[in-house]
Amino acid sequence: MADRPAPLTRHDDASLIALVREAREHIVIARPDTEQWLGRLEERHDALQGLIETLLTTDPGTAAELTAALWIFWRQRGHMVEGRAFLERAARVESPELEQLLKGLGTIAFRQGDAEVAEQAFLKRLQMAQQYGDARKLADAFADLSRIALRRGDFAAVRDYAERGYAAAIGLEPAATRIPLHMRAAAARMEGHLDEARDLYLESRELNDRLGNLANVAGEDHNLIYIALHSGDRDEAERRFRASSDWIFANDNAYLRPYSFLDAGVLAIHDGDLERAGRLVAVAQRIFEETESIPDPDDRVELDTAVARLQEELGDRFGAVWAEGRKLALGEAEALARG
Repeated sequence: MADRPAPLTRHDDASLIALVREAREHIVIARPDTEQWLGRLEERHDALQGLIETLLTTDPGTAAELTAALWIFWRQRGHMVEGRAFLERAARVESPELEQLLKGLGTIAFRQGDAEVAEQAFLKRLQMAQQYGDARKLADAFADLSRIALRRGDFAAVRDYAERGYAAAIGLEPAATRIPLHMRAAAARMEGHLDEARDLYLESRELNDRLGNLANVAGEDHNLIYIALHSGDRDEAERRFRASSDWIFANDNAYLRPYSFLDAGVLAIHDGDLERAGRLVAVAQRIFEETESIPDPDDRVELDTAVARLQEELGDRFGAVWAEGRKLALGEAEALARG
C-alpha cells in the first residue's frame, strides 16, 4: 500500500495561512501579478485542501476567512466542485466573511448551472449590501443578479440589473463599473444588437487593460470573436482569437481554456475544416464536463450551434471525429487549436 502523506505540522499550517492571506489582495481584484499568485496556490493545492478541511473543525473562523479568498483560486484553476463544497460549509459559520462567501458560492454555483442556489446566494448578498449601504458591493451584487437573468433568457432583467449596478458604481473607482459594463454588453449580444455589443465589449476591454486585469482582456477578446463573425469580419475574428488564446495558453488559465478550444472550433467550421472543428469542439465540451461547469449563456448558444452544424455536415463521421477529439491530450489540443 502506498505511503500516506505526512500530516501537516503547525509550522506548515501557519505558512499556508500566511500564503493565503498574502495572496488575497493579489487575486480578489485581478491585476498583472494575479496569475503568478494563482500559480503559487496551485503548487500547494493538496496541502490547502487538507488545511481547510481541518480548520473547518478546529478553527471555523479562520477556515471561513481563507475560504473567502480561495474561492477565486478554485474557480480560476478548475477546482469548482471542491470549492463549492467548502463554501457551502464555510457559509454556515458565523463570520464577517459571509458576504464574500456568498459571492463565491453564488459564482461557482452559477458556473455549474445551478441557478437556484446562485440566485439565493446573490439575493442574500444584495440584502447585505443594501443594509450596510456599500455602493461598491451593491454594484457588484446587481451585476451578479444580471447573470442569473441572462441564464434564464430574461434580457430586460439583465439590462435592468446591469444598469442599476452601473449607476451604483458611478463615482467609485473604475473597477466598480467593470462587471456591470460587461453585462450590458452581454445583453446587447444576446438581443442581436451587434454594434452596441461591440462598443460595450471594447469599452470593457479597454477598462480591464487599464486595470491590468489581463484575464478579462482575454475574455473580452473571446467575446469579440463572435461579434466579428456574426458581423461578417473573419479577419477581425482571427485577430481576436490569436490575442485571446495566446494569453490563455501562456498562462494555463483553466477557467478560460475550454473557450479557446470552442473558439478555434467555431473558426474552423467557418472555414469548412469540419473534422478539425469537430475535434476542437469535443475537447471544449469534455473540459466543461470534467470541471462540472457550463458555458455562459451567450457561449452556450455558440456551442450548441456548432455541435448541431457538425452533426449535420459530418453525418456518419461525426461520432468518430467527436470521439477522437475527446481523447486528445491538452498539449495535442492546443497545437490543433493554434493551427
